[in-house]
Amino acid sequence: MRKRSPFIAVASTAVLLATTGLARDTKPAPEDEVACAGAAPLTEQLVNDAAQLGLKGVATRGDLLVGKLSYLREPREAAEAASGMVLFIKGPKGWRAVIPRHEEEEVGLYVTPSSRKVIVITQRQIGDPGQSFTVVRSDDDFATATCATLGFPRDLNQPTWNGEYLEVHDLDISARGRGMLVGSAGLERTDEKPRTLWFSYATRDDGRSWGPPRRLVKQQEAPKGMLVPASLVEATALEADLRAFVSRARAEP
Repeated sequence: MRKRSPFIAVASTAVLLATTGLARDTKPAPEDEVACAGAAPLTEQLVNDAAQLGLKGVATRGDLLVGKLSYLREPREAAEAASGMVLFIKGPKGWRAVIPRHEEEEVGLYVTPSSRKVIVITQRQIGDPGQSFTVVRSDDDFATATCATLGFPRDLNQPTWNGEYLEVHDLDISARGRGMLVGSAGLERTDEKPRTLWFSYATRDDGRSWGPPRRLVKQQEAPKGMLVPASLVEATALEADLRAFVSRARAEP
């Protein structure tokens, strides 16, 4: 029997369509929770909520704002429907809001300066850090996107739970679609000296799916590819443009 590829067995990927997302100010119900890389209704309240924790631009992009929605904000219905990282994207028809992964915060953001590719790595940050990464990628400003879940290595939290988790160290993908994500975990266990474990995940299809975690002997970087870490910058003018768009839409009959 032919051996099944670990890239199919380990990482699940879904293609999702993002709609315009423009809406009046409403209170979303919990059942309206957005899917992975799904559009959120673009309202004045959503922008205000994200701005409370600060909106940032991306140095290489003049059409993208990055924010965070607190899961503790009021009204509770809004927080239960959409929390965590939020992206505001400006396109030919105006602005849209996209939630990479509900209740997960950004722990890595990468772009390709020569194209529209964006890769976001998120992780659940409510209570103890979650035990997986979500890799969300898009080549077309989230008109479409893929999402893959990368479970953490079994080497962590052994023999008992100790709150251990991976942190993103590096990510890169070549023009041929081969790439690597490198992460580390700091261990502080009873009767052991503090130490750091290193792991990597590999992709062969441009980040759509990933193989299982592999233990590394020591720290290393991902092989050089097309991605660069996004540099976040102040974007007062871009935020003003977003607010003006939402205000105009609200004023329309």
